[in-house]
Amino acid sequence: MGFFSEFSKAVNGDESGARYSVAGLEVKCPHCGGTRFLEGSALLDSRGMSFMGFDWASKGAMTLTCAHCGHVDWFADGDAIEKLS
Repeated sequence: MGFFSEFSKAVNGDESGARYSVAGLEVKCPHCGGTRFLEGSALLDSRGMSFMGFDWASKGAMTLTCAHCGHVDWFADGDAIEKLS
């Protein structure tokens, strides 16, 4: 399933997403305290890279979107994230 269908399930009260830990601690949403997240990725752009047309070469980040409220947490080191369920 895609991100939007998973998020729609979460908004409607259905169980979706997975639990994650970073650096040995379970990830919890700082807004609502939720523990289920949808995984994604994003580019960490800079003005210089965009100006030169090298957006594709920018470093990426991993995102975890709370399945309950939609708050997005960004993690620069995706290797530090561990999926629990």
